[in-house]
Amino acid sequence: MLKKFSHFFEKPAEVDLSFNPYVTQISGHTLQVMQASDSNISDLLKLEEKVYSGRTPWSSFSFASELRKWHNSVYLVIYEGSQLVGFVGGRFIPCEGHITNIAVDPAYQNQGIGTYLMKLMIDMARRNGANQVTLEVRVDNEKAQMLYRNLGFVDGFVRVGYYREDHVDGLEMILYLKGKKK
Repeated sequence: MLKKFSHFFEKPAEVDLSFNPYVTQISGHTLQVMQASDSNISDLLKLEEKVYSGRTPWSSFSFASELRKWHNSVYLVIYEGSQLVGFVGGRFIPCEGHITNIAVDPAYQNQGIGTYLMKLMIDMARRNGANQVTLEVRVDNEKAQMLYRNLGFVDGFVRVGYYREDHVDGLEMILYLKGKKK
């Protein structure tokens, strides 16, 4: 039992989460890609409201907490001008990446932005020697599941009642970067 929790007492493993901001073109949009900071939290919440029909699954406290975990957590944002059009967050250890959150403004969906964000996180996981990237997705979110499957993710197990606000099950999905573990 103690071995199971030993990671709480150890120094976090080193991962390279450095990210240099840049400008890119996606589907005719000129977009600024950068690492999120506390100054982006209000925009993150507004985007969540758009994506989740007025709800904000993550609170400002949740985002602030994730942004402070600089040793193993990174959030990337994409802006067109002053408008946040998408974001993605992840946690990393040397052997694994985990996507914690991704959202794209409904007006910008189906234009490759979600795929672009996912590929940024997958590349970060590869850069850190990860064997796999994992995430959870609502079992009723077929659109997101299709995006993840198109990137090579496969179904894992179902987490019953995973989403607290409405008790919908969560499907774990896994992208094996170095072959499936036995």
